Amino acid sequence: MIILGGTMDLRSLFSANDPSFTVEEAFTDRHGQWVAVAAALGEHLRHIAGQAFNVEDLEAPRTNLITFHGVGGAGKSTLLRKIEAALTTAEHRPAQWGAPTWTDRVLPIRIDLSRAASTGADFERVILTIRLALAGALGRTLPGFDVALRAYWEHQHPGEPLDEYVRRSGIAGKFASVLPGQLQAGVGEVAAALALPGLVGSAAGQLTSALVDALRERHARAQALAGATRTAALLEATPDLEALSFYPHLLAWDLAQLPPKKKITPVILLDTFEDTADRHRDLERLLQRLVWLMPNCFFVIGGRSRLQWADPALHGQLDWTGPAAWPGLATTASSLTVPQPRTAGPGARSKPAAPRPSSTAPPASAP
Repeated sequence: MIILGGTMDLRSLFSANDPSFTVEEAFTDRHGQWVAVAAALGEHLRHIAGQAFNVEDLEAPRTNLITFHGVGGAGKSTLLRKIEAALTTAEHRPAQWGAPTWTDRVLPIRIDLSRAASTGADFERVILTIRLALAGALGRTLPGFDVALRAYWEHQHPGEPLDEYVRRSGIAGKFASVLPGQLQAGVGEVAAALALPGLVGSAAGQLTSALVDALRERHARAQALAGATRTAALLEATPDLEALSFYPHLLAWDLAQLPPKKKITPVILLDTFEDTADRHRDLERLLQRLVWLMPNCFFVIGGRSRLQWADPALHGQLDWTGPAAWPGLATTASSLTVPQPRTAGPGARSKPAAPRPSSTAPPASAP
């Protein structure tokens, strides 16, 4: 365990890994794209339902990602919106796409990254968008994550109500007023589990300290409530943006503990990923952690360029780099590209070209 300036180094805590990550990149005709997503998502659902799956395992290969890339105007955002709609209700799924083979509940959450204003604020928006969607879909607390999020909010936004921030930031939905109540209910659950009802109205710092102490003492009820092995370390860390980027580990744990009737798999669609680019890859690093630390969620990423996470030259800028970590991103044989849009003739209205598969590309459903 490494302590820097009195604060635990969370990057070290989560750094152990020797993954074999299979990532499929596909961009064919609309039907082919749906087939690729449906096949990858179906395989993901079977994988996380297996007895060998462990949501806390940082070493296990990840197969929870599919990416689409191509030039501007090729229809990536339209595709992601169509996938979101198709996963929401059968009514919005084109008949020719066919029905999915799975029966598990999925929750599509599309996040447009093109509206990024700043690194910290935008990552906050991503996290809050995911939690707001879960608030409406589940109607219940996610106690480990909610306690951490409440502590973060009090530290970073003192005196600012969460629901007001959500409305002001433009991510408000019909569940904006639900989330603060669920966070407060999560506090009540923690206090009840610790047999300390007086903590319900206390500051988040006092509550997290009590929970950390109970976890350190292996308090049975605290372990049952927030039994992720890294919970105490995360709650002890200063609740800043760096800590927030590791809290998805707690969210993944909470989702894994849901009772069978409440089980749901978020499908998180990150659109216009190219807008996360900056010289130091600050936002990209935070988003990579989101993908890595939530192996029970499925991610669809759309952008103009391929993800470069398999490039060893990025070591130090991102937490997981190189072909050993992302072998699927290190090859071209498994990718399909989108050609430049073409026009019908002089003065004709521009429209996306029909994407052509690479000659080396395997079938979209190939592992």
